[in-house]
Amino acid sequence: MSKKRNYSIKPISFSFGPLSHKPKEMLQLSADELEAMVLADFKGLYQEECAKELGVSRPTFAKLIKRARKKMTEMVMFGKGISLVDKKQIFTVVFPTNSRSEIYPYFLSAKYYAFAKIENGSIVSITYKNNPIYLEMENRGIDIVNDDSASGLSAGRVIPPLLEGADILVVHSIGDGIRRNIEGVGINIETTEMMDIDSVIEYLM
Repeated sequence: MSKKRNYSIKPISFSFGPLSHKPKEMLQLSADELEAMVLADFKGLYQEECAKELGVSRPTFAKLIKRARKKMTEMVMFGKGISLVDKKQIFTVVFPTNSRSEIYPYFLSAKYYAFAKIENGSIVSITYKNNPIYLEMENRGIDIVNDDSASGLSAGRVIPPLLEGADILVVHSIGDGIRRNIEGVGINIETTEMMDIDSVIEYLM
């Protein structure tokens, strides 16, 4: 799935972070993400030019630069560190599901959260966690229609800790409040209309 890249710089340092204390967490910055910042923020190219230089599609470049800038911002705001990696990192994608194979349209009211471990662009394992909000709605006899059905059940407090360990949350849609809570525990969020998780993984790469 990956194509040969022509990177414009060769880093001489591979770890960055605060000088006054030990980094609270080390974030991995891929070679593609670093090059995206070089092209857009250092060289000042337009995103279409950047995408052409890097050899990716315009939407893929937009995702790369968004992720890279977010990591750099987290380093400054939260005292995290940055570690450069030369190859695609191992990471975990979490997504809401009812069938255990497809992304469920609603986030808060899904039966399960699937954690897919990704290595070199392929899913190597998937584990599942029950959604306690869904179980609570069932126990209360609430008619589960969409995420509005979870109103008043403290999903913003319950779900983010449940997702810790994931790097990216993939959803069809998500409310602003729960988005902030999930991003607050260090998980990036990607929205998509795709249902098949394999197609989503290919898109993310």
